[in-house]
Order: sequence, then C-alpha cells, then structure tokens
Amino acid sequence: MTLSFGLFGCGVMGQRHIKGMAKLRQAGCMRFSLEGVCDLIPSSAERAADLAAALLGKRPRVFASFAEMRAAIPLDGISITTLPDAHLDLGIEALQAGVHVMVEKPIALTVRQGRRLVDAARQAGRKLAVAENYRRDPINRLAKALIDAGAIGRPFLAVQASSGSGEFVVITPWRHLRRKCGIVVDMGVHYTDLLEYFLGPIEAVMGMNALVDAERKGADGARYPADAEDLSVGAVRFKSGALGNWMLSMAGRGAGYFHRAVYGDGGSLVIPMDRTGQPLQLTVRRDGSDVPLSEAEQLALAPDFVLDPATAALFGGERLSSYRMEFADIDANLIAIEYDDFASAILEDRPPEVDGVAGLRSLALVYGFLEADRLGRPVSLEDLLSGKASNYQDELEDVVEPS
Repeated sequence: MTLSFGLFGCGVMGQRHIKGMAKLRQAGCMRFSLEGVCDLIPSSAERAADLAAALLGKRPRVFASFAEMRAAIPLDGISITTLPDAHLDLGIEALQAGVHVMVEKPIALTVRQGRRLVDAARQAGRKLAVAENYRRDPINRLAKALIDAGAIGRPFLAVQASSGSGEFVVITPWRHLRRKCGIVVDMGVHYTDLLEYFLGPIEAVMGMNALVDAERKGADGARYPADAEDLSVGAVRFKSGALGNWMLSMAGRGAGYFHRAVYGDGGSLVIPMDRTGQPLQLTVRRDGSDVPLSEAEQLALAPDFVLDPATAALFGGERLSSYRMEFADIDANLIAIEYDDFASAILEDRPPEVDGVAGLRSLALVYGFLEADRLGRPVSLEDLLSGKASNYQDELEDVVEPS
C-alpha cells in the first residue's frame, strides 16, 4: 500500500524534508507519495513543488491551505514544517480531519499547546509523530545499545554541553525570538530528547539562563533583533537517580566546544557531535585501570545491536560504529528515517518512535531550565507537564489558555 502525504510549510525546513524523502526513494524504502504542498507564501510552495518534481519524479499539487488540500486529495498523513507557533492550529485541523500528523520539533510553541495537540490526536485516533532526528543517528543508536548492554556499568552522570555560533543568526532570524520559540528551546529539545533516550525519564530540572546578544548578524549582513535567551546552564535528576549536567551556549566566541558523555561505575562513554559519523570513545574500568576500547571491541559488547532496515540501507550497514558522508547527505538521511518511521506507524498501526507524548516531554524539559530560573528553584517534570510551572511560557501566548 502506498500512502498519500502532504507537506505544510515549504521554507528551509520543508525543503530539507523533501530531500529526505528523495533519500528514501533512492534506497527503495519509500512507501508514500508526496501529493500536495502548501505554504502561506505561494512562491515558496511553487519552489518546493519544483524541488519535489526534480527529486521525487513527480510534481505535487500546490495549495493555499490545508482545507483546500484535504478537499482535493484523500490524504493519509501530513508533515507540518512551519514555525512552532503555527503547529497547534494546523495540527488540530489535520487531526480532526482524520489525517495522521508528523510535526517538526518542537511539538508546539508551549507545553500547553503541545498538550492540546496530544489530546487532539488521542481523541481523533490518529498518529501524532514529532520529527526528532538526532537520536536516529547510527552513532547515537550504538551509544544507547552500549549503555543498555551495561558497557559502562550503572550510569550515574550525563553531560551535555556545547558552545558556538557567536553573534550570528543561527539558520533563520525567527529562532532568536521568544514568541517564535527561541534558540535555546529550538536546539535544546534535541538534547533533552537524547538525555531521556540514553538514560530514561528525567524527574526534575533546575537552570539559569541569559541573553548575551540582543542583536544577531545575518548571512546577508543585516542586523536582526534577538530577545530569546542564548545561554542556558543547569542540571537534571533522572528517575534512576543519575544526575545530568547541562550547558547550551548559542553565543560562544573563540574555540567551539561540544561534550556529550555518560559516566557509569564501570567506565565512560563519550558520544560525538550528531551528524559527524565520528566513533564513540568507550573506556571501561578493569582492575582499577581505564581501558579504551576499539570500534570492533565496542560492537562486541553490544551483540544485539542492529540498525533498522531503512537506516542500514541509507548509511550502508546494519552494525555501524562510524561512517563517512557529506553533511547534507547525513541530514537528509536522518529526515528520511523519520518519514520511514511515520509511514510504518500508520501502516502497522503502532505508535511512532517519537510520538506526541515523547515530543511533549522534551519540550517540557527544555522549558524547565527557563521556568526554574523564573521560580528560583528546581521544578518537577510533573509540574511542567501539568502547567503548574509555566510562568515563562505564559508570556509567549497572547491569551493565556486554561490548563
């Protein structure tokens, strides 16, 4: 069965999604066709349709609204790649029309809006997937397999820290505006998702944040206003008892920095930056000494580690410990895997790997660093999900909706 998909949002992210679909097609794993595209800017929709025609062998129809697309095409699913503040209304409209939805991360602008999307999917009996790509990197898959296999013993500390980007616009100017999501939230949801992916549920969050650059320089030389925090530091406590250290600086000058590691009572696992293909650094504790393990030795410690068929086809192997590939191809491959999972969830009637609940958790956790700063105390994930801790987010919504 070939599913019928639509795409709403034809800017930078929407075009990346089309490139991901093309990778699936090349790998012989595409179980859907892109039948329609839609954007509030007609020229963007036309450009996306042209790109799809070139890469997918078929030009999708162009529409001015979801309602027009739904009336003309019997859609099975739609991907929403607009700005986060538009996810709620578009997602609910599609779900209530009986269409399965995959929404770009973050799931919505606020946790309150994300809850409404999750509730709408449940009431409609439709799938709600969140397009979270970092965890799908083969190296992150191996990292989880090694942690689960006990390669470093009992994990007690996770570190996620990075610094870079300087005073420049990161991809697009809207990412530096609080009411459009903000760069800490937009980037941070990747990392909160990964922290739970590696070590399980987080129960509490504390943090402090700052705005370093109130103006950003674009690639076009123009200056753009920025009011969203670009520096976040904090800590988390996992349900297992493990702790996590967090630092995200999107204003870093000088030497760039990235460190992701999990420490256990039997060793450490240093996990490279996503989408680089670099190998893990696994060091195990043996008889009081630290012993670094080769890639082959790492794989031997995770005998059950096998990538899913789509990932294996896209990256060239079922048991990868590293890979070499151009960044654009890596990026498109990871988006392709998102689409393969979304289509499989519909066809097999199972939850997507990153469903609405998972996407809501990662959003709540990254907002936790900001909410904790406002409150001057740690906040629980329970309070973040329920809306009891939402002072920061309340300011982002023109009308505060009842929880």
